[in-house]
Amino acid sequence: MALSVGKVYELEKELDSVFSGLFGANWKEVNKAAVMKCDKATLTNLVLSAVRVLGKSKETLQSAAMSYEAFAEEVMQLQDELLKSKSEQLEAVQTTVKSEIRSFSDVVKKGCEDRITATQVKAAVKSAVKDDDRRRAVMVFGLEESASEVVQDKLKDVLRVSCSTAR
Repeated sequence: MALSVGKVYELEKELDSVFSGLFGANWKEVNKAAVMKCDKATLTNLVLSAVRVLGKSKETLQSAAMSYEAFAEEVMQLQDELLKSKSEQLEAVQTTVKSEIRSFSDVVKKGCEDRITATQVKAAVKSAVKDDDRRRAVMVFGLEESASEVVQDKLKDVLRVSCSTAR
């Protein structure tokens, strides 16, 4: 018998039906006085119905126990899989961190051996300046700026002053 919620509800209805049919009440309200009022045929029917319902209850409980055991076993397997997966992920992260730290330290060591000298920087700047066409852009250093200025007018003034002092 496979466990299902529907079967449990059917069993509950059958129990309620037996008690209400024999005593006109639910099982919580049945007492010794109510049973003593019953004749032999009614008591026989009650015992037979109770045996049948108890047998079904036993089957339902056994099925519930097997379902619970299967469920518990599946949960434990899933927990084991989860732990294995987490362990593998942790190992992968640890391996990556160790290898990256080594790689970074190797780069730093190699980088320290291959230093760029001031002469190399000057040569690179000279090469860049030599290749640059200076006719396209003018840079003026040390000139104050304001938000309302007209750049062209200010540049003309600077050039005019520098040309007059050069003469």
